[in-house]
Amino acid sequence: MALEILDGTIDATAPVSARGGFAIFNTLRFRDRSGVERSFKTVCTGGEVTDLVRKGGTGRFYLSSGGGQTGIHGVRLDNGTQAYAHYNNMEIIVLIGIAAGLGTAVIGVTSGEWIWALPSLIGVLLAGAYYFLRSVRLAGKQQYENDKK
Repeated sequence: MALEILDGTIDATAPVSARGGFAIFNTLRFRDRSGVERSFKTVCTGGEVTDLVRKGGTGRFYLSSGGGQTGIHGVRLDNGTQAYAHYNNMEIIVLIGIAAGLGTAVIGVTSGEWIWALPSLIGVLLAGAYYFLRSVRLAGKQQYENDKK
């Protein structure tokens, strides 16, 4: 898990995908206040953060990486506009997988069949993945809340 605060300007850009309150930007171009440029590939956003990143602007952008996803979870622009919304769509997907594993275990135990073993094992592994993804989200929220410009 990696957390970073980007202080500078993100260029306005359109997401390549936006659905269910989440968006994915193919490439975000960032310039820090000293003029050094960086590009970020496949960046996720959620909620109001998506709108602010889409418009671009100058300020502080809160970036986190973990579980194969990189995203901006918070924005504090120089004009006073701010937003926090974590891109937790992978958490939702993992929770669905955990529920499917538990459901299969219940069906297998009540029917006496061994078909439940593998899906249940996958459900347990997904529970570990959920714990990791949740820790990334909580660390990002703490990073945002602790950085009062």
